Amino acid sequence: MESGRIERNPLAPEPAQAPRAGQELEREAAERLDEIRQYFRDRYARRDVVARTTTATGEELDWVPAESGAEPPDLEGPQPPGDPGRPRSPQTFEQAGHQGETGPPGTVPVVRRPLDGITATGTLQDYLAKGIRAKRFTPPDDTGAAMRAAAAVHKYAHAAQWVTNFGTEGFINTWRPYVQWSNEFSLGQLWVVRGSGSGTDLQTVEVGAQTYRDLYGDWYPHLFIFYTTNNYTRSGDNLGGYNTDVNGWQQTSQRVYPTARLAESAYGGVQYDLALKVTLYNGNWWVRVGDEWMGYYPAALFNSTGLHDQAQVVDWGGEIVDDVANHPEATATWMGSGHFPNEGWSRAASMHNLACQSDGAGTMAGFRGTPSVTNTNAYQITADFSGTTTWGSYLYWGGPGGVE
Repeated sequence: MESGRIERNPLAPEPAQAPRAGQELEREAAERLDEIRQYFRDRYARRDVVARTTTATGEELDWVPAESGAEPPDLEGPQPPGDPGRPRSPQTFEQAGHQGETGPPGTVPVVRRPLDGITATGTLQDYLAKGIRAKRFTPPDDTGAAMRAAAAVHKYAHAAQWVTNFGTEGFINTWRPYVQWSNEFSLGQLWVVRGSGSGTDLQTVEVGAQTYRDLYGDWYPHLFIFYTTNNYTRSGDNLGGYNTDVNGWQQTSQRVYPTARLAESAYGGVQYDLALKVTLYNGNWWVRVGDEWMGYYPAALFNSTGLHDQAQVVDWGGEIVDDVANHPEATATWMGSGHFPNEGWSRAASMHNLACQSDGAGTMAGFRGTPSVTNTNAYQITADFSGTTTWGSYLYWGGPGGVE
């Protein structure tokens, strides 16, 4: 692969006109790529690596001393619904090494990506941000045309509830969506949010499943985390960004870690669920994945009008990023399974048993979100938040894209 070039998914049809860059543009792209790779060289050089292992799928892990002495919450995660009519398999995580070994006691895993696998074309800020350009959170009751414009970089099918909360939990049905270009992504996630969204005051903690070739080096779904302290306007150490690409995240688990590969549901076949819980506990936003407390974001990262002591929005749903600058045609990137919600169980992607934490003690209440979609021709959402089934509050989401 040529360095600094946007890669086309090998399953994609040839575009009618492939974009061509002049020598000056190619030189600038190479300089930006060098800056991104140097950023990671410097980060890796600062690590105190005690051991190194490689996962069965080839992901290299550095084992570094655990910095945190914080105790996780004494709270359970979301409970499987036990619905015999809709059997689900819990998400599995590969062991940290080929033989199932973990690092020495007192260490935690941090991913080390091969630098030659980083092929992004934008700036370092673009690379650390959530997508080609930083997204903006728009409340679901904002009917402004900007969010729903066909030319929007970020496109959604999600549901948000405006309620004072201290976390959320639920299950995300994981798939391997088709993503057309390497700098586009498709994800299903949760958000906990506080701030108006004007200026730089909005703050989030985000967790979910994401397929993003430029970030992970492959076309498979990965566990991701993300945070912003400034409405996505700037990324970097203690400001915001993905996984462990920036400082802020405190890893505590030896078994589950950001960027881990996820099992994929099959159309009409086996279905995999990713159980997630986020909770504010003793001054930290803890993240539970399956039966493991993976780690936390210190609430000290956030300010008093943001997530320092509470959240004001819980959001669940899907998002894709569309490279409209280089590829103005309608993106063929899927959301979820690539099928619309009306296909239902085992064919459309779902999220279920969604709940909000209403107090600091861990009390949970059913999620009652307001659905919102950027473009119903490409992606859709259907929801039942009545809580009258074994799935509690749930939604189906996704679609094939390809239409504006």
